[in-house]
Amino acid sequence: MFIFDYNYYNPMNLDESIKQLDVDLNELIEKHLLDQKSILGMSISTHGGTHLASRFKKTIKMTKSEISAASSSLVFLSSKILNDSLNQRISYNLITGKERIILSILTESIALIAYLNRQLAELEGIDSYINSLKRFAIQISAIIETSDLIKEEVFVALKRAIPNALVIAIITKDGLPIKVQSTMPEPMLSAMSSAIYNLAGVLLEEGLEFSIIGGENGSIIIHELDDTRIIAIAVPEADERKLGSYIVKIKSIIK
Repeated sequence: MFIFDYNYYNPMNLDESIKQLDVDLNELIEKHLLDQKSILGMSISTHGGTHLASRFKKTIKMTKSEISAASSSLVFLSSKILNDSLNQRISYNLITGKERIILSILTESIALIAYLNRQLAELEGIDSYINSLKRFAIQISAIIETSDLIKEEVFVALKRAIPNALVIAIITKDGLPIKVQSTMPEPMLSAMSSAIYNLAGVLLEEGLEFSIIGGENGSIIIHELDDTRIIAIAVPEADERKLGSYIVKIKSIIK
């Protein structure tokens, strides 16, 4: 039986704690894959789309970061549409293909996505997998919440570093919202930010590092986060020096 040492994670030893957390999460996933034969693979990420851990029985085409960004965006959009249409919190999201089923679970701190062999899963009963993965996601979520990793999550760190931000959004480079805090509709904000990022890259003939859209009393900063994600932040500030300090803060968080 796997025993998790909650006392291991010490703020004085953050790098080692995160490395150990990665090992422990992967061990838990590995054990779950062995216990559940029809599960082909599993990936766990933060709400902001940062990869935490993953295991797959076969090699897949997507990278870990691409899976994390896509899965976090999927559960975010699913949660949003369910809340807006039925005023209910999401329990799970099920996608069924000819050969595979993708089951996504959202908890308070993580997004979990599992790939299932459809034939085997349906023989054993989809409900059993939904319930099993819900329990597993809650277990993983509890571990993440008690670790120092959640303090390093990009979205949380940005809110803490720029408390006067009017908008904070983590978006895929393709324009899908992953995690958004905004009064502007998420799909519109995401699509426009992505379009600006990609058009700027075309004009530069190289990858965009950051862009500032300046107004008289406020500005929007669009900054690359990694290979799959960008950040959009709106602040009530037009002073160039102040905006420069925000850029420095963003860089220090995503380095």
